Amino acid sequence: MESISKEPEIERAPESPLPEWAPAINCPKCGTRLTIGRPEGSELKAEGDLCFDCDRCGASFGSVYGLPDLTPPGLDNTKAQERSHYTENVEYYLRMHSTWHRSPFYRHYHRSFLRLFDPLPPGSLILECGCGLGHDGLELMRRGHFLVATDISPGQLREARRLHRREGLGRSSLHLLADAENLPFADASFHGVLMVASLHHLSDPLKALREAHRVLKPGGILVLGTEPNRWQSKTIYPVGKALIKTVEKLTGVKVLGDEMVSEADKKAEGFFGRELETLFYRAGFRENRLLPAGYLSAALFFLCTELSQRLPFNLKLYPLEALLVILDDWLGRLPLLRKVPWHWNAWARKAP
Repeated sequence: MESISKEPEIERAPESPLPEWAPAINCPKCGTRLTIGRPEGSELKAEGDLCFDCDRCGASFGSVYGLPDLTPPGLDNTKAQERSHYTENVEYYLRMHSTWHRSPFYRHYHRSFLRLFDPLPPGSLILECGCGLGHDGLELMRRGHFLVATDISPGQLREARRLHRREGLGRSSLHLLADAENLPFADASFHGVLMVASLHHLSDPLKALREAHRVLKPGGILVLGTEPNRWQSKTIYPVGKALIKTVEKLTGVKVLGDEMVSEADKKAEGFFGRELETLFYRAGFRENRLLPAGYLSAALFFLCTELSQRLPFNLKLYPLEALLVILDDWLGRLPLLRKVPWHWNAWARKAP
C-alpha cells in the first residue's frame, strides 16, 4: 500500500479552540465552511462552548451535553429514534460492554479489523462514524493516531468523551455529534474512516459510504467492523424465534422478553457479501476486501448474551469460545463457507 501523507493541510483561524490537527468543519446542509463562534455571554474555551454558523444557508449549530451538534436539521424518524434509544439506554450498553469486552470472540474480531489500519503511519487522522461508547477509537489513539469521534447519540458520545479523557487521550480526540450520511467535513480530510456495526443501522448505506469516500484523502482507508451477514436474518433468526415461540406455547413459560434493540436494528438484516462489494463499488471504492468474522464462536457468543439477559447471572463459556475462534479462522478459509460468516469485517481503499 502506498504511504499516505499525515499532515492535514487545513487553514485554522487563530482564535479557534479546536486542536490544530482537527479537520475543517463544513455545513452538513450546503457544504460551506462554518464560522466558529460562541453563544452570547460565554467564553470560547473548549469544544463544548462552540456554536457553528453557516454564512451561506443560514444554518446554525449549537451543542448538547457540551458536544457540538452538527447533525443536519430535521432528522428523519429513524434517525431521531436511534438518537433517543442510544441516549436513553446508555447504562444498559455500558453493562453489556462490561461483559462483551472479555469475550474471546469480541476481542479477536475487533483486533482483526483494527489491524487493517496498520499501514497508516502514527499521527494519521481517523474519523469514526457511529463511535458508540468509544472503545475502538481508544485503541487507535493508543497507536498514535488522532481521532474525530462522531455519533448521532449525545448519550453515547458523552460516554466516549469521558472514556478518552479518563485514559489521558483527550488531546488526541475531538467529539462531534454528526450524521454519517451528511458528514460536516471538507473533502479529503481524513487518512482513515472506521464504522463498527453501524452501516446496517443507516437509512441509506450507499450515501454513508459515498460520504466516507468523499472525506477520505487519496489512498485513504475505510474499515467496516462486524457488519452482520444477511443470511442470519433469512435462516437462523426466523427458525430460532419459531422454536422459542413453540416452547412458550407448550410450556406456558415466557422465554423471549422485550428486545433491547433500536428500531433500526429491528428492521436491519445486514448485507450479503456481494451486496457490500456492490455498495463499495457504487460509492467509488475500486479496491475492497471482505473478511469473515465468526461462525461457531459468534453463535455461542450471541447465545450466551441472549441467555444472560434472562438468567440471574452472566453465562460465560470463554474457554469453549476461545477454541471455537481458532476453528472459525480455519473455517473462514474454506471456499464454501467464506460467504456465510456471522459477520463481515471489511476494508476498502480510495484510489491514490
